[in-house]
Amino acid sequence: MSGHAAAAAEIYLRLIAEAELRQRPVLSGPGPHLHRVWLAAATLAAVGAVGPDVAWQVVSEFEASAGLRSRNIGPVISSLRRPSWARTGARPHHARQYGSAAVGARQSPTRPEAGGPDMPTAVQVGARLPLPAEREGWYGEFCLLSLARTGSQAALAVAARWAGQTRRAAGPRPRHAPHYEVGAVDDRGVSYQTSLWDVGLEDGRDWWDCHLGLDPAPAPGTRWLEVGPGSQGRRVRIDLTAPPGTVRVVTEPIPPVSAATRLLDQAGDDLLGIESATTGASAQLAGRVRQVIRDLIGSGTLRADDPAVLRLAGLGWRLGLDLGLGGPVPARALPAAWISLLADGHAHDGRDAVAPFAADLPVIGGARLALAGLRSAPDGATLHVMASGWEPEGHGWLERGTGPGDSPLDLSLSWRARDSTGRWHLVTGMSRGPAAQTRGMIKMYLTPPLHPAATALDVIVTGPDRQIRATVPLSRAADGSWPGWPPRAPVPPGLPTAPDPGQ
Repeated sequence: MSGHAAAAAEIYLRLIAEAELRQRPVLSGPGPHLHRVWLAAATLAAVGAVGPDVAWQVVSEFEASAGLRSRNIGPVISSLRRPSWARTGARPHHARQYGSAAVGARQSPTRPEAGGPDMPTAVQVGARLPLPAEREGWYGEFCLLSLARTGSQAALAVAARWAGQTRRAAGPRPRHAPHYEVGAVDDRGVSYQTSLWDVGLEDGRDWWDCHLGLDPAPAPGTRWLEVGPGSQGRRVRIDLTAPPGTVRVVTEPIPPVSAATRLLDQAGDDLLGIESATTGASAQLAGRVRQVIRDLIGSGTLRADDPAVLRLAGLGWRLGLDLGLGGPVPARALPAAWISLLADGHAHDGRDAVAPFAADLPVIGGARLALAGLRSAPDGATLHVMASGWEPEGHGWLERGTGPGDSPLDLSLSWRARDSTGRWHLVTGMSRGPAAQTRGMIKMYLTPPLHPAATALDVIVTGPDRQIRATVPLSRAADGSWPGWPPRAPVPPGLPTAPDPGQ
């Protein structure tokens, strides 16, 4: 952005702060946002209209002044704590095409070279590990999807569940995931400790999407790992020298677009994602989206007739939301993903199934990524990813907000997916394990669910100047199971069991 445009955006932001101070200063805003000035500053910093240092300076000055006027010393003190991101040039903004699901990311300060020790790789597993019964009278199983690793980190993507009861008089099914401790050993006799993390508690859940971390990571040259023991001493052997699977990966260049365009496209994704989860819920977000649009136009960052603005106006009209942008826009102005979400956003026709696959992606935007399997459910899907040089940050910031210590949204990468029936999917959330146990593994939640007739899924990652499309298989074998998925371990006769995920 030119110096003149940056100066105009800063003046706009300062005028907002002054206008807020002339009224009764309000330090809390709608939903999770702190106040009007913070939302405007976060918006303009996210698109590079103002630098992070300028954004924080205006916010801190406003909070200090508002705190003094209200005789509240708290905001005055907090305004003195300059966050690490508030430095000139600390957060570069790259122009790139924006897909259906944008996600903020924090780039690592040092980025390993392609093919280096921190380059993630994945190996397909596709095996069940039956677990011994626990004290509650229930026994579970781990569905091992894929093993992902770098030179310093390794974890198995796991779908865990309770498979049945050891006795009919057993109590209620436990609320926690099966947490039976297993270990691993390799072809050299090296032993590995494992820890199951990113589990959580939730009533009514049938599956837990987890990561089974290995400590230490397997050394280069390791040929195989055995994970176990499970029920009756069973172990699962993982061939680390197995050739790549049937995943097709294509890289292609893309025309650049502005960060402001990508931000408005994310606003549309947030509206659709919330609407897909709860009918009418997006109305709660419309006011904040309306304000983001007003700030981008008012600061001169975008014109009112910019295609991104018109696209969002069309989407708002179709959702019955007033975004302050006028009437309907022709359907051809909407991205294919948005049209698909408008048609299928509330679908609940996904299958309970698992897809063990592995795909190592080329470096994109400084990020190194490996896909490590997927679990499908009636209301969505969970995609497992090993990442190096990239951490999800700021996703869904419009509805969940940001705080003074959080970084403004960075639009360096976006994610979307399309299954073989033509149904598009948004990434509506991400999660990692606890801070000390993230190990580079990320869970991405896709909505709507995979179409029941889908046989493949395109996972699309868009960076500053190119796009990667990995086509992962979802097809079934002749017996109805997923390819490479072994039959269920024998169950004692007469005992209840859970339905097979491949059925």
